[in-house]
Amino acid sequence: MSVFLQQIVNGLVIGSSYALVAVGFTLIFGVLRIVYLAHGAVLVAGAYLGLFALTWFGSVTAALVVGTVGSAILGLVVEFVALRPVRRQDHLIALVTTISFATIVQETLRLTVQSGQPISYPDSIGSALLKLEFGGVSLHVTVGQVAVIAVALVLVVALTVIIQRTWMGRSIRAVADSPLVASMLGIRVNLISAQTVALASALAGAAGVLLGLTIPAIDPYVGEHLQFKALAVVLFGGLGSIPGAVIGGLLLGFVETMAAGYLASSYRDLFAFMTMVVILFVRPSGLLGRRIVERV
Repeated sequence: MSVFLQQIVNGLVIGSSYALVAVGFTLIFGVLRIVYLAHGAVLVAGAYLGLFALTWFGSVTAALVVGTVGSAILGLVVEFVALRPVRRQDHLIALVTTISFATIVQETLRLTVQSGQPISYPDSIGSALLKLEFGGVSLHVTVGQVAVIAVALVLVVALTVIIQRTWMGRSIRAVADSPLVASMLGIRVNLISAQTVALASALAGAAGVLLGLTIPAIDPYVGEHLQFKALAVVLFGGLGSIPGAVIGGLLLGFVETMAAGYLASSYRDLFAFMTMVVILFVRPSGLLGRRIVERV
């Protein structure tokens, strides 16, 4: 029972990271209708910025703020340089421009920070163990794991409030429904596009800092694998669905940790993607996706 509960906690931690990145993906896709592949590089930039802030200030809160804000600013640069000039072009062009920007960010980090060698967050940060006992069952969690779950929950709730309860959120939803109609109503589509990418990038930056707290080391390319898993989670949860991205990320994290805990770590990705394929076979629109009906 202890092993099972421990794997549940591990799955919740991993799934929370997946969910944060996937929510950013689904937000960008829902509004801009593009596959955005600079997300992993923005995440890594946030992780490095968080590490530098942690070194300078010695505070996890400062690391989260610097990583989140810095990534949001980087997201604005990506939108202005790699997305806005090609908005009315074929979607494959945006795919190429975002991949190119991501490569520039990754190579800049590789050439400027320890020659691209893996670098670790301080051991004392997030590694303290908390032992929980109830009903004769003991559970060990680290401060870093608790921080990942708590921060991910707060950020997802905050994003939901922004999207559902604010003027900016209403404008984002209007642009997602129809950019042309939104512009006719006086909504500045370029501004909403920039705000959307900045919000998604802020989530990626926070995920990068949280990732640095829970893995042995970060490097310029650590975000690539997570990015493509998050993209799969977006398809799995339902395109454009924020709750679907959260549920999909958590479910993927649970499947991975259960496969690694009860079989072997080498089975983790196999069972995770098999689960997604089976569910997409049964429900092609994803867990919470809406079936699109084309009327002619």
